[in-house]
Amino acid sequence: MKSTFFFLTSLILLCNVTAQRASAPPLLIIQNIQVVDVKKGALLKDTKDIYIRGNRITGIATHANRYPKPDTKVIDGSGKYIIPGLWDMHAHPDDPEMWRMPPDAASRDLLLPLFVLYGVTGIRDMAGSMETIKAWKTNIKKKELLGPEVFACGPLLDGPNPMWDGSVGIASLDKVRIVVDSLKATGADFLKVYSLLPDSTYFELSRYAKSIHFPFVGHVPFTVTTVEASITGMKSQEHLLNLLIDCSTVADQIYNNTLDYGDITDALDKYIFRNNLIMDTYDPQKAKAIFKVFVQNKTWHTPTISMWYKNAYFEEEVKKDSIYYPYLPQYMRKYWQPEVNDHLQRRSPEIIDLKKRLVSRYLQVINKMNEAGVKLLAGTDMGANPLCFPGISLHNELALLVEAGLTPAEALKTATINPALFLEVEKDYGTVTKGKVADLVILDENPLEDITNTRKIFAVVRNGEVLSAESIKAELKAIEYIQADPKD
Repeated sequence: MKSTFFFLTSLILLCNVTAQRASAPPLLIIQNIQVVDVKKGALLKDTKDIYIRGNRITGIATHANRYPKPDTKVIDGSGKYIIPGLWDMHAHPDDPEMWRMPPDAASRDLLLPLFVLYGVTGIRDMAGSMETIKAWKTNIKKKELLGPEVFACGPLLDGPNPMWDGSVGIASLDKVRIVVDSLKATGADFLKVYSLLPDSTYFELSRYAKSIHFPFVGHVPFTVTTVEASITGMKSQEHLLNLLIDCSTVADQIYNNTLDYGDITDALDKYIFRNNLIMDTYDPQKAKAIFKVFVQNKTWHTPTISMWYKNAYFEEEVKKDSIYYPYLPQYMRKYWQPEVNDHLQRRSPEIIDLKKRLVSRYLQVINKMNEAGVKLLAGTDMGANPLCFPGISLHNELALLVEAGLTPAEALKTATINPALFLEVEKDYGTVTKGKVADLVILDENPLEDITNTRKIFAVVRNGEVLSAESIKAELKAIEYIQADPKD
C-alpha cells in the first residue's frame, strides 16, 4: 500500500514538473558577442554568451562553443556588440501642442513602435493624456502594441493661463496640493512644471512635492533661476532653459525687466538683442559656480541639443531627413510645415543666425557641465518640434553630445545607465547584466569607437523578444503603408 502511494505521489510530482517545463518560455542564447559595459565605458573581457528566458537575462558566460538543445533559439553574435536598450528621456508621442491638428489616434499610436525599431526601448513621456498613456502601457504589456517602457507625467503644470492645450493651469497657491494629489492618484510617475508657472506657485509646489517625496522636473519657470530650481529640488531641468541667463553678467537686469534696449521696440528684435547680449556677457566663473550647485544638489539636465540643432538648421536638415517622413502620421507632417508650426515662425536671417549661435554656445556649455560632473540625460523633445523623430532622433542626440565634447562612452551613459539611475530602476534596466530585463540592442560596430555606430542595428531585443534587421525593415514598411496619404 505504501509503495503504491509513493508511486502515485511521484507520478503526480513528475507530471507537475513536466507541465512546468512545458509552459516555461524557451531559452534564447546570444552567442559569442562583445558586451559593452556602459558603467566602465569598455568592452567586457572575452566574448560572451547571453542567456535569456522570458523577459530576463538569466546568465552571462564566457563563450565556450557549447551546443544548445534543439528547442533553444540561438543568435550568432560573432563580430557584433551588445548594449542596453536606449532611453529617450524627453519625448512627446502624444504632444498636446499637436492636439489642434487633431491627431488620429490609430496613426498616432504607430509612433510607439518607431522608438523600439531604432533601439529605444524606454522613454520618459513629458506631457500628454494619462488615459492615452495608460492605454499604451496596457497594450504594450498585452503585446498588442510594440512600444517602449513608458514613464509619464501626464499634463503640464503651468500658470493660470497655460501655454499649451491639455495643461493644468494652477490659479492660486491653495490649488497646488489638490493638483499634485490628483495627478499622483491618476498614476503619474512624476510632475512636470512649465514656463509660465509663477515663482510663488513654483516654490509652493516644490515644497509640497518634496514633503510627499514625489519627484518634479521640467522647464525652469521664467521667473525662477536655475540655481533656485536646483536648491528647491527640481530633479531634472530641461532644454538648458534660463541657464545662459544665469551665466550672464546681465542676469539681474533680465529678471528685473530693467534691460536697456535703446531704440529697439519690435518684440522679435528685442528677443534677438537680448539673447545676443546674454551670450556676449557669458561669465565662465558664474557658470562654474552654478554647475557646482547642480552637482551638490544632484540636479540632472536634459539638454535636448538635437532639438535646438534641428530648429536652427531646419532648412538644411529637412532635406536630409526626408527619408523618415513616410513613417509619420499625416497630422504630424502637416504640423511640421513652416507655415503652420509655432517653432518655425518669422525665420528671418537674423533669427536663424541667432539660433545657430545659440547651438554653438549650448554645445560649449554641455561640455563644461560634463567636465564639472553634472549628470546628463539624453532626450530629443520629439513631438511638435520639427525633425525630432521618434527613435532616430535619439541617435542624433548622442552624436551631438559627442560633438559637444563627451566621449562616446560618456554619451552612451546618458541613454542607458543614467536614465536607469534617474528613474531609480537600475535593478531592472541600464546595463547588460544577469537578472535585468532583456531590453538590448545588438550592433554591427563598436559604439565606443564611434557613437554613430548606435545606428548600425543588427537586432533589437525588447522584453526578451527579438526583432531582427529583416523584421525591423518589415515593420517600418508596414508603418509606411499605413501612414501613407490616401490621396497618393
